[in-house]
Amino acid sequence: MSMIFLIGMPGSGKSHWAEQLAAAHSLSFLDLDKLIEEREGQTISGIFKTKGEDYFRHLESVLLREIINSEAQNIIIACGGGAPCFANNLSNMKLAGNIIYLRATPAWLTARLQSEAAHRPLLQEKDLLPYLQQLLNMRRHFYEQADHILDVENISLSTFDKIISSCINRP
Repeated sequence: MSMIFLIGMPGSGKSHWAEQLAAAHSLSFLDLDKLIEEREGQTISGIFKTKGEDYFRHLESVLLREIINSEAQNIIIACGGGAPCFANNLSNMKLAGNIIYLRATPAWLTARLQSEAAHRPLLQEKDLLPYLQQLLNMRRHFYEQADHILDVENISLSTFDKIISSCINRP
């Protein structure tokens, strides 16, 4: 089986669904942001504050390539919201496996992220709805290149079954 990458906007549920899918389908689970935090010994917010976004994006690309080059099997990876939009990450993910875009509207994301904005570096001190609309407009082109697109408002574990099955059966 190839790798499965979950992509989408901040707050779209990538980590949640990757963990649920891994448990339901006996797959390994990896959260790219958590891996970055472990490697750096600080939170994503801390990395943004002390080393900046450019450093973070470089590290994100390096670790993503490490994961892909490991040729790990039976793994689902929750990617950070910007991961497919920088460096050559999207192309590398496409070569390594299947990409599932968890599509969410800015209004849905705003409602979900209101209480979490302080812990997300790109959302701090922003008027959330217009910012998320702008961010989605910039990233949509990358996200929509995914192999599968699922609307977050209508998904459940069973929504993924056919996709996971096709990924497992892919050479």
